[in-house]
Amino acid sequence: MSKKTIIVACASSMITSTMAANKIREIAKTNGLPEPRILQLKFSEVAGALESNQIDFIVPTGKLQENVTKGIKVIPGTPFVTGVNEEKSESLVLEALKELD
Repeated sequence: MSKKTIIVACASSMITSTMAANKIREIAKTNGLPEPRILQLKFSEVAGALESNQIDFIVPTGKLQENVTKGIKVIPGTPFVTGVNEEKSESLVLEALKELD
């Protein structure tokens, strides 16, 4: 199973994206999966990162415009900050981490 590359984004690329990134690492570790390469970015940096990286999925901790994501799978990251519907996002991240290339 190959290592996934994920964008985790928030407004400042600091607090909430760090919470989501740590949760994604924990999900991978708990399930015996390779730790993904995580690009922690501001929302405004996502489009540029998609042009220069092969991204498997995006986890924004807020509203990210669809025209920015270029058809890449988006998994809600807000639950990793609020705790609301966290299990659903955890299962979606786990499923995406397990997907074959």
